[in-house]
Amino acid sequence: MATNPASSSDIRWQQRFANLQKALGQLQAAIAEHRRDPANELIVIALIKAYEFSFELSWKTLKDLLAWNGLDVKLPREVLKQAFATGLIENGQLWIDMLEQRNLMAHTYDQARARQAADLICLHYWQELQWLQQSLQERQP
Repeated sequence: MATNPASSSDIRWQQRFANLQKALGQLQAAIAEHRRDPANELIVIALIKAYEFSFELSWKTLKDLLAWNGLDVKLPREVLKQAFATGLIENGQLWIDMLEQRNLMAHTYDQARARQAADLICLHYWQELQWLQQSLQERQP
């Protein structure tokens, strides 16, 4: 992807990325607590909320970076598809799964689903979010 000269949108994706990095730090802490005490329902809830926040910032950071590169996409699914097409993310289907899981978590809550979501976050989604963080870090000026 070509890069644009410095502009306010340039700063926007970088500012959003800084917030994403903070959110990922919180998610990492929630994962560590969950691993120490997997039966604690409050930790499971905190883990899920930290994931939701991190995922939200992830797709919005991607949206801002795509806009900086001249691609105007608005909806999360469109952003993820374009990010995959342009090589910003490598595992497009996993990101779609992450989006769908985020949507389920945001609208329903039961203990069994929460535990399943916590497992997905810890075993699959966290690794993908870390990969994105590293990839975006390499794009920083």
